[in-house]
Amino acid sequence: MRVGIFEEDQMFTVHEEIPSIVGERQFPIERRVRTSIPTMDSFFPGFRSSQIALVDSSDGFLFDLTHLLCVNAIKDLGDEVVWVDGGNSINPYEIASLCRRFRLDMRETLDSVNIARAFTAYQMASLIVDRLEREVERTGSGTVIISCFVDLFHDKDMWWSESFQLIKRCLSEIREITQRHSLVTIITNRGFTKIKHRKSLANLMDESVDSILRIENRRRALELSLVREGRSMLYHPVPYYQTTLEEFLG
Repeated sequence: MRVGIFEEDQMFTVHEEIPSIVGERQFPIERRVRTSIPTMDSFFPGFRSSQIALVDSSDGFLFDLTHLLCVNAIKDLGDEVVWVDGGNSINPYEIASLCRRFRLDMRETLDSVNIARAFTAYQMASLIVDRLEREVERTGSGTVIISCFVDLFHDKDMWWSESFQLIKRCLSEIREITQRHSLVTIITNRGFTKIKHRKSLANLMDESVDSILRIENRRRALELSLVREGRSMLYHPVPYYQTTLEEFLG
C-alpha cells in the first residue's frame, strides 16, 4: 500500500479502456463496482464507470463499505485504486481482513491501493485539482475513492464562502476526470449535518453527483436509500468473517 502525497516527478502512462465496437462507432464498456453483499447487490445495481456516486451515511458501516468497495474494485475490475482520504479513515488491517476473506494475495492487493491523505482543506483541494488526474494516468486506475470529502472544508478558521468555492472547484475537476477516464468515482460523507445543514452545499452536491446512496442508523438495522430512485430497504450488517445464508447457498 503506497501512502502519502502523490509524487510529482514520476512518469505517467495513460490507461486506455477496451472499447466495444458497434458499427463504426466505439463505445466504452461500462464497468461496475459492486458490494459483493448479495442483499445489497440485489437492491443497488453498483457503482458505474463515468459516474460519480455519493455515499452519505450516519453510521460507521460507511467505513466498512468503503474498504469493501476498494478491494472489490481491484478484484473484479483488475485495476488499481486511487484513494484520497480527508478523514484519516483508511485502515490497512481491514483491507488485509478482506483479502483473507476473499482469498486474495494480500501484498498484491495492498500494493494496488494508491493513497494520499489530506490534513487541511487546501491540501485536499490541491490533491484533487493538481494531482488526481496525473495519479490516475500514472497508475492506470479505474476507480477513485474520495473519503470524508467535506470534512476538512468545515474548518472554523476559513470563511464558508472560501470553503464553498474550493468544494465547487474540486467537484468540477472530479466530474471532468471521471468522464475523461471513464472512472468509477465514489465520494463518501460521514455525518448528515456536514452537508444537510448548509443548503448551498446540499444543492451543490446534489447537482454534482449521479447517484446518492444514503445509510441511516435505525434501531436494529440500517436503512439504505437510493435517494434519486426513492427506494429503500433495511439491512442487518454482519462481520467480514461471517458467511451469510445468501452466500452459503450461492
